[in-house]
Amino acid sequence: MGNHYNNHCCCHCQGSAESGGKPAYFNAVMQGGFQDVAPEGDVKFLIAFQSGDFSFTPNTAEITVNAGGVYRIDYSVLVRPVTGVLNVAYAVAIDGLENPLSFFGIYSDEPTSKERAELTGMFIAPVAAGSTIVLRNKSATKDYLAGTGIDNQAVNHASILIQRIG
Repeated sequence: MGNHYNNHCCCHCQGSAESGGKPAYFNAVMQGGFQDVAPEGDVKFLIAFQSGDFSFTPNTAEITVNAGGVYRIDYSVLVRPVTGVLNVAYAVAIDGLENPLSFFGIYSDEPTSKERAELTGMFIAPVAAGSTIVLRNKSATKDYLAGTGIDNQAVNHASILIQRIG
């Protein structure tokens, strides 16, 4: 594959001639079980796969980006309603400040406690070398992330994907 890249791919998946570098990625999940995330609390991740441009300690929330650039960040959380109302909002904070492009949410006023709803978000932003990234609960209430109870499978109840695209 060398230095060629795919002109039809939005993120130059094979590396970009303009940036002169290879793409970098970080993918983390929290698998099975559950996680309570308080308002303004950060989501913890356990398992990670990466290309080497990031620092992360398992079972923590903070991811350090070691190489600056333009990044696409995708995330998802699997939420179980607690009180018959689902009122969920999340955002990604870079160096402690939530990026306005990263705010996504869902609302439902009649879910059962057995239902699960998946909230996803994605955005593109510049990230400086040494910056920290966290996924933060912007809801006014505590959220219950649940990765069990789905067809007897332990599924990921939180995930984040950080890709350098430029």
